[in-house]
Amino acid sequence: MNNPPTPAAPAIVAALRSIRAYADGLRDGAFTAEDAVRACLARIRDDATLDAFTAQDDAAALAAARAADLMLASRSDLGPLMGVPVALKDLYAADGLPMTAGSRVDIADRVPAQGPIVAALKRGGAVVLGKTRTTEFAFGTFNPTHPTPRNPCDRTSHRMPGGSSAGSAVAVAAGLCAVALGTDTGGSVRQPAALCGVAGFKTTAGRLSMEGVFPLSPTFDSPGWFGHGVDDLALVWHALSGNRPSRERPVDTLVLGVPDAYFFDNLEPAVADAVDLARRRLSAAGARLQTVTLPPLDDLDGAFGAFLSAELVAWLGRERVTANLERMDPVVAARIAPGLTLTAEAFLRMRARFEATARAARDAIAGVDALLTPTVPRTAALAEGHEDPVAAAAWSRDTLRLTRPGNLFGFCGISLPIQHLASHATLPVGLQLMAAGGADSDLLGVAATVERTLGRPAA
Repeated sequence: MNNPPTPAAPAIVAALRSIRAYADGLRDGAFTAEDAVRACLARIRDDATLDAFTAQDDAAALAAARAADLMLASRSDLGPLMGVPVALKDLYAADGLPMTAGSRVDIADRVPAQGPIVAALKRGGAVVLGKTRTTEFAFGTFNPTHPTPRNPCDRTSHRMPGGSSAGSAVAVAAGLCAVALGTDTGGSVRQPAALCGVAGFKTTAGRLSMEGVFPLSPTFDSPGWFGHGVDDLALVWHALSGNRPSRERPVDTLVLGVPDAYFFDNLEPAVADAVDLARRRLSAAGARLQTVTLPPLDDLDGAFGAFLSAELVAWLGRERVTANLERMDPVVAARIAPGLTLTAEAFLRMRARFEATARAARDAIAGVDALLTPTVPRTAALAEGHEDPVAAAAWSRDTLRLTRPGNLFGFCGISLPIQHLASHATLPVGLQLMAAGGADSDLLGVAATVERTLGRPAA
């Protein structure tokens, strides 16, 4: 398809930063859904060097957009996602689109059918543009031997976009779509959201069905998505869960927990400054910041990785894994290896320990509305210099160390961009809010209050 961008493209690009603004423009006749999809497809082509997408079906996307326009013309309105251009991480099955799970390994026999999440998006009238790039099997944040999308926060240098939902974060940050879906097992939505300067929401594991999503860890996987603000995240939550987010509350009613260990260690100065300013501004506005002691985390990292490895080996099959280790990215091959030798007894002991840790963490935050921490301890590093598998693995461990606890604790979580708070922060910084498992709607309400109090970065 070689159609030029529609003349309405500038208005559409602006509207894509808010689902509500997009919905208003569509219904007011400022543009059509077909206009919007053509503009997005043109931007994807024009920004091909970002390498956010791995597969598209332009004809199907345009047909879906025309159908949305016809329904609106007939006074049939499916809701706020109608005609909204969305993208899917290459772990979500979608009719007519291929799935590789970011791997060179043949997984054709393990590709699921389209599941309820994608079906719900389509029922709401959302237009699926295509699939976005993920790291191999979503196991980590950077693959030295696979293409890595370029973080649009720096158009001159190739910086880390995070992962594993790299393509989805880049697509939203670059304005290639309005919303993009990812998955989060140890921070794979929140970490790239922070590094790319967008909002990202991780749901409670088990709260939404993962049917139709290629799994890394059935125990810890959870769906998530990216948008430009909390309102976008909340509208998608309502469409997928059927639950309305809690109302935004007065800031002086919030009690925010601040962990007394681990989460504020060894932060890059720009991150430390932005988060400190966020804490001060919230406190000055009337929010109560309360110190919280969480279960110790120092020795859980290795167990968590081995546990994920075992679940991935179980899904792929031992024979497939052993036969394809040399075809896998070396970081992934090294990370999956423990799953080949972990005993059933050790696996069950780990699971019991994780469950006990999650119970203790839930008890620890019983008196607060949400935890407040940095999302990632660093800003986006240059991809250059991380080609060595050891360096790549070290980057992943370091930049996921503040998000992974939320998965271990069974929490839901959000990352909000706050780089505008520190005048010398030239790259995105994320503020993480986490709440007890099942409190997804409440967390969105808290996040809306925090976002209103702190503001959002300029477009």
